[in-house]
Amino acid sequence: MCRYTISVGWDGTLYDCDFNQVLALPLGFEAPQHVRDFDPALLFERRIATRNHCYGCAAGTGSSCGGSIT
Repeated sequence: MCRYTISVGWDGTLYDCDFNQVLALPLGFEAPQHVRDFDPALLFERRIATRNHCYGCAAGTGSSCGGSIT
């Protein structure tokens, strides 16, 4: 999920996934922070903000997530 979709908060804040949105963990690492700054090229090249909750993701093995944690 975090590699191919983004979540948008009610205020336009961009998140890597729904879980990051719930945890108020917006896009980071120089990626656009708000929908008004949306840039597909920058989003495609972004680093994903990860925390311990990411280890609960199926990471491409059955869920909608297409990423992996290495």
